[in-house]
Amino acid sequence: MALEDYIASVKAVLGNLGFRVEEGVTVNGLSGFVHSFDLAARKGGRVVYLSVKPANPLSLVAEVAKSVDVKEEVIIAVVGELAQSVDPSKGGRVRVVPFRSAEELAEKLKQMLA
Repeated sequence: MALEDYIASVKAVLGNLGFRVEEGVTVNGLSGFVHSFDLAARKGGRVVYLSVKPANPLSLVAEVAKSVDVKEEVIIAVVGELAQSVDPSKGGRVRVVPFRSAEELAEKLKQMLA
C-alpha cells in the first residue's frame, strides 16, 4: 500500500469520528518556520496535525522536530518496523504511532481520538 492510500484511509477514519479534515496543510511554527503536514483534523476547538511516514530514522527525526515547533497536537503515523532505539511516545502533544496495516492504524486512531 502506498503512503497516499494510508493518508486516504486516515482521512476517512477522521471524518467518521466527526473531524473536518484538510489535506496538504501548512502551519506557521512557533519559530517562524512554515511546516507541512499530510492532514489537519478539526473538531470543535481541537486541532490535530497528522503525517504518515515510512519507518525511516531520518524522516522520523525530521517529523518530530517540526512537530515540537507547533502548538497543536501532532500524530506521526509510521508504517513499518521502527528501530529498537526509537521509543514511540504513549501520550503528550506529539505522538508516534507505528502500524503495519491500514486497519491497525484506524483502530489506534479511534482509540486515541474518540
